[in-house]
Amino acid sequence: MACVTPVQLCAAKNAADFLKSRERISISLELEFTRKNPSELQRVISFLDSEPNAFATGFLVGNGLVITAYHAVSGNLDVTKKMALGFGRRDQLDVKIYAHGCQARIVSVDQEADLALLKVCKSSDQPSTLSFQATVSKDERLFLIARPNGQKVVGQGTFFGSYALNGIEYWSGKIGARDGFSGSPVYNDQGQLIGVFSGYDWSQHLAVISPGARAKKLLEEFAATVKP
Repeated sequence: MACVTPVQLCAAKNAADFLKSRERISISLELEFTRKNPSELQRVISFLDSEPNAFATGFLVGNGLVITAYHAVSGNLDVTKKMALGFGRRDQLDVKIYAHGCQARIVSVDQEADLALLKVCKSSDQPSTLSFQATVSKDERLFLIARPNGQKVVGQGTFFGSYALNGIEYWSGKIGARDGFSGSPVYNDQGQLIGVFSGYDWSQHLAVISPGARAKKLLEEFAATVKP
């Protein structure tokens, strides 16, 4: 049916429609961090206290495939995060990733762009065809869909500009953040993927976003390795 309401109401309806469909494919990732070389006592304590101690977000991009932030699932946490989880600053960590109650595994990564592709249990929610926005204009509206610890959070903000990180160009936006947002998809108001939430620059109050083009490249390169 054609939309005959004012332009603003049409845009709001379109955004609400795409958000509803995109919310279904955002998933909570439960992370269980442990020391790589624990002492006997640490091993016993870890066994008795075996449960997720951190969370991230991912989103379905194919049959059992999920994209998230590489740093969140790599075990390479910064010192502040390590200590917040009760580890020592020099501890090396392993991490187990769970989605829908099943353990997931990393099948491909792009460390420069802070992206990881996971294989998870098949979900009843299958993604529609994902489209990507190649260029973004300053002050363009952004929508972030996060699932920290199973909660549903939809953040709104605006695009700010480019952001240099890891020797490549990331993007940035004026949008809020909190623990568990890493790996969240960021869309425009048409439901196209702008990028993946990577972190937050507290000094500039900017969300740092891995560009959607790198997520597309990661998917294409993985697809090329899969036998028909």
